[in-house]
Amino acid sequence: MVKLHLFSLLCLAISSVFVTATPTPEADIEKRQTATGSAYGYVYFQGEGLSNGEQIYFAVSKSNSPVSWNVVNGGRPVLTSTLGTKGLRDPFIIRDPSGSKFYVIATDLRMFGGNQTWDQASRHGSLSLAIWESPDLKSWSAQRLVQVSPATAGMSWAPEATWDPSTQKFIVYWASNLFSASDTGHTGSTYSRIMYATTTDFKTFSTAQPWIDKGTAIIDTTVAFDSASGYYHRFSKINGLILQERSTALFGTWQTVANGVGQAQYGSVEGPLIFLSNVYSGVWHLWLDGINPQGYHPLETGNITSGVWTASTGYVLPPNPRHGTVFSISATEAANLAAVSV
Repeated sequence: MVKLHLFSLLCLAISSVFVTATPTPEADIEKRQTATGSAYGYVYFQGEGLSNGEQIYFAVSKSNSPVSWNVVNGGRPVLTSTLGTKGLRDPFIIRDPSGSKFYVIATDLRMFGGNQTWDQASRHGSLSLAIWESPDLKSWSAQRLVQVSPATAGMSWAPEATWDPSTQKFIVYWASNLFSASDTGHTGSTYSRIMYATTTDFKTFSTAQPWIDKGTAIIDTTVAFDSASGYYHRFSKINGLILQERSTALFGTWQTVANGVGQAQYGSVEGPLIFLSNVYSGVWHLWLDGINPQGYHPLETGNITSGVWTASTGYVLPPNPRHGTVFSISATEAANLAAVSV
């Protein structure tokens, strides 16, 4: 019995020395963001000034740098809409945490042709998101249109998603004007909030709830987690300016980091997208969609917590690059995306 007891103590001591640390949920997010990327993909739309500009396009970086790009599918849309308004804007792509598939979500809106004003579109627009999924960036599911906003909403614009490891669900968020239930014609005064719902499969969603309500119009929210600072960083367009905030939790207290990001360099901007460098530790890239002229303007920082962003140089972007997502991909995924032909 004594020998067995001593042996047990020895095993316990050895196991305590070699115990393996459990990765934090935030570290898991950071791992997926960098994804040992060998290249970048870019999903975007081209704007209402072109007859097919409100469809979904892809590009692949020419190297492991986001400076220059090759368009996919000969520069033609890869995903086109046959449902709802038959227009697609603001595409966002996210990788499933298992790594087994990608989801693309987009605004269901068509402005080409001038059949409606922006005010009309924001009061009587689509309440649904356009959604696709793919296992490899080469083959894509059929489009589906899923209603996420309540009948009291005027639209569902600029959707994005963040995986929440604490709940094991995606937090999906978008901008909606909200009206009182009695205002069935949506004629009253209103402003856009950021709504959210949760999902595990982008097929069924929880009941939408307000996430960000500033008492004034807010849109184009995007979120990234920075492991170096331990903060989520959130970028939104509010009162015509890009606001950067930070919080240790998605539904925690958010503090202002900077307001008017990119204004000094580029004037009026919207549609922020943010991504972590595949190559340089701690370097973040922020692209802002210009209003006049339209098109993305890249910035970067080596310290996201500082709120100081410097204009990037040497960029050659695809034609007519508008609001979308840049995402890290492997060499195989880059080859798959480059080979798309539809």
